[in-house]
Amino acid sequence: MGYETKCHVRVDDRSGNIRDADATVLLETDDLIVRGEARVRIPRASIQRVASRAGVVTITSPTATVSMTLDDKSAATWRKKLEEPPKRLIDKLDVKPGANVWLFGVVDEQLIQQVQERTSNALRGRSASDRDVVFVGVETIAQLDRIERALDAINERGAIWVVHPKGAGGVADTAIFGKAKTLGLTYTKVARVSDTHTAEKLVRPVSSRSASAAKSRRG
Repeated sequence: MGYETKCHVRVDDRSGNIRDADATVLLETDDLIVRGEARVRIPRASIQRVASRAGVVTITSPTATVSMTLDDKSAATWRKKLEEPPKRLIDKLDVKPGANVWLFGVVDEQLIQQVQERTSNALRGRSASDRDVVFVGVETIAQLDRIERALDAINERGAIWVVHPKGAGGVADTAIFGKAKTLGLTYTKVARVSDTHTAEKLVRPVSSRSASAAKSRRG
């Protein structure tokens, strides 16, 4: 999930084309995106300089210069965020070193690689148990039942990340939320996985975990 604001923007695309407009500006993991009449997309890796003065933040890259008109406080926050190195995917997904992970039906190679770099306790078979995190690939509506198998595989405080395609041909987040509700799961977070895929984080509600733990102690 990116960092977003609405403000007046001036975009110079270095070809003599300068556009001024009120716009929505979004800072994502890989890109700075200006939407609307002054639309432009700047890869974060290409940003050469970030400066701020009198509430105006100026971002310079080889392809465009973007100036955002903000108040002083917001300008300071945006400059700080723009200068920070972007989080790696694995950090956005809350996977701790040494965590017990199951990669079930996941095809994204970057995700698989970063999980395996983070922990040596990652499984890729057709079943697992007592997992701290399960990444389950849901490429079609027909695969929503995989979420139930993921639920059976997590421990009491475990998390499920449902990795699914974005866009009109993908799996709608509302379908995932509906399936989660039938299983007693709660949605807590979304993360961009790639240009084509996103992931929704599902967990057991705290009240449900507490009740289950108490029942286990009584037993």
